[in-house]
Amino acid sequence: MAALAQIQTYSENTGPNGRGKVKGTTQIFEGGLLGRTTAGFLRPFATGDFFAGHALEDCNNVAGADGAKYCKYRRGTYYATVPVFGSVTIANIGDRVWAVTDNHADLTIVDPGTTKTTTDLVGYIHDIDESGAVIIKFVARDN
Repeated sequence: MAALAQIQTYSENTGPNGRGKVKGTTQIFEGGLLGRTTAGFLRPFATGDFFAGHALEDCNNVAGADGAKYCKYRRGTYYATVPVFGSVTIANIGDRVWAVTDNHADLTIVDPGTTKTTTDLVGYIHDIDESGAVIIKFVARDN
């Protein structure tokens, strides 16, 4: 690419929220874990996807093609409380958290393929609040 010959508009895209293209024939529900496919589209998390974050809105692209709709989502590193998370105790603080679906995470990696992947890693147990809910430090790999 050639060097600039005139002023170029610069727009920084920072902050906790992003908007991404949604995979075709996909329904995303607000609050669900999002995966990014190898082609770069967002969808409800599936084993083998890279964890992109949490959906901040519903997005219905069931009748659309890949990229026909965008979805707003929480990206980056953030802390969130999960109301139901098995039998986690204070001894689990720091343990890895692996996603299974858009609504389920576990302390054990689950991969139906013949080899384990690290794409299912979504974060770490950070703490347990006074009601017993688990606080997870989510680390999205949105790349």
